[in-house]
Amino acid sequence: MFSLLFLCSLIGWLQNVHVITNNGMYKSIEAEPWIADPATARLDPSNYLYFPLYGVLARALDALGILEGVPWKQFAYLNALWASLATTIVYAFMHRLTGSARAAALAAIFHLGCGYVLLLAVINEDIMPGYTLVLGAMAMAGLWFDRPTMARIATVGVLFTLGWLIEWRLIFPTLPALVLALGLSAQSWQRRIQSIAILLVAIVASAGIVELLWEGHNGAVGLHDLLWTGKGVATGWAGLSWDKAWMMLSGIGNYFLIVGGWVDPLSAKATALPLLLSVLLQAAILIACTALLCRRGDEPRLRTVAIVFLGTLAAGQVFNLYSQPQDPQMQINVMPWLAVAWGLLVARVMPRSMGAATILLVLSVLPLAWNVGALARFRNGDTRALQAMHALERQFPPESTVFVYWGFEPIATWQYALWSRTWDWDGKVAIAPAPTPDPRFKWIALDAGAIRHPDWTPQHNAELLARDIDQALDRGYRVVISNVWTWPRADLEGQLAALSAANRADAIYAMLHDKYEARPVFSDPMAGTYYELRRR
Repeated sequence: MFSLLFLCSLIGWLQNVHVITNNGMYKSIEAEPWIADPATARLDPSNYLYFPLYGVLARALDALGILEGVPWKQFAYLNALWASLATTIVYAFMHRLTGSARAAALAAIFHLGCGYVLLLAVINEDIMPGYTLVLGAMAMAGLWFDRPTMARIATVGVLFTLGWLIEWRLIFPTLPALVLALGLSAQSWQRRIQSIAILLVAIVASAGIVELLWEGHNGAVGLHDLLWTGKGVATGWAGLSWDKAWMMLSGIGNYFLIVGGWVDPLSAKATALPLLLSVLLQAAILIACTALLCRRGDEPRLRTVAIVFLGTLAAGQVFNLYSQPQDPQMQINVMPWLAVAWGLLVARVMPRSMGAATILLVLSVLPLAWNVGALARFRNGDTRALQAMHALERQFPPESTVFVYWGFEPIATWQYALWSRTWDWDGKVAIAPAPTPDPRFKWIALDAGAIRHPDWTPQHNAELLARDIDQALDRGYRVVISNVWTWPRADLEGQLAALSAANRADAIYAMLHDKYEARPVFSDPMAGTYYELRRR
């Protein structure tokens, strides 16, 4: 209850449920049909239970008169509820593991205070309910898989499945760890194989029951398509590159202490020192914990806990390196080992003296204090965004303006949400001559080709962007571009590197600056500076 009150108070104080990422706004929009009319709403294979769940919870908040009709705010408070449950899970798990209520409490505070845990607990992203259920499954596995029974294995499998059916990607980091824990359990090899089979059957059967329950609903899919949705595989997010090593540093470093350098390799390089310090502190916790507990390495339960949590870390970071290692959602579910290691360390050292206990108390709270301070820099962001929207509408009438964006500008999300739910053109739109009120939000995203069409050549990508811009100019629209216009070529290359498309930078940069000229026409503290594009 205390953690829930704290998180809700923090949300109210921050007045910004879009810190670092605006993706939760899109999720709340996708959930609107589930709030308005669940009978006709469409299921999403990669978030099969998320939208039905949050639709029910949002309707409950509406019935209570809490932020009625504003799901993008409601979802942050719902995430706080799930994060509070995750805090309780950490406490219960560590109390059972160590037998120390004080160590369990400090581990729970430490976990809640970790940068990306705290962040995702107070914004409207979609990972928190799935993470909480998978964390519960990991905790049960850590406590039970040293002496697995059919009932215990099946319970873990069911809870784990409910978690990844909320967010499909959660299946990959933890499933190998659960299988490995059973495969290395203190049983005969025949019983190990049997235990693994029970786990897999429980997972598939649980998914199959969910599939049958939704059969015939709009967007329902078969069991195979639930087990493999292929989310993000055929996009620019997938792939390996050296730039992702910098993004991995960003993801792991900011998971513990929010220091900046998120989103792209360039910002990670600029923030390398504090990010590296955060990673070294995490490594120090792991080394200290291992050194203090090395004599207990033959204890089956402790070994099982290590396999489950460190196995999830190893498998998860391999998966992340291929996808989005900098993303808070991709790091949160692979990093709970840190709170477990801290709790074990505290339980071992705290009884030694009052001084040691005091120091550990302070150190347990420090990440929370640091990360609250880091989030405070984003206070009132939602208010500023709404003010910027009014200013933009006055300056650039939507009926006669086409916006050119990099693609990840926060203000573009607000325009999408409040003006019209229309995606960028991506070379596919034929717009009516200006002015036209439908759609209100007309925009071109420079990153669209890199994300949706990884097979395009750089030249083809640039040509389609130029075609969209020329179409807008030919049909009488005023075309304005965000401060992506001022990026040096190297910055554009660095941003595209996050999408495995650094090789497109030269063609896109040349297209913009050889074909067009621009002059600044408007500036806003939140939205940034806009430049009017004209042909040379």
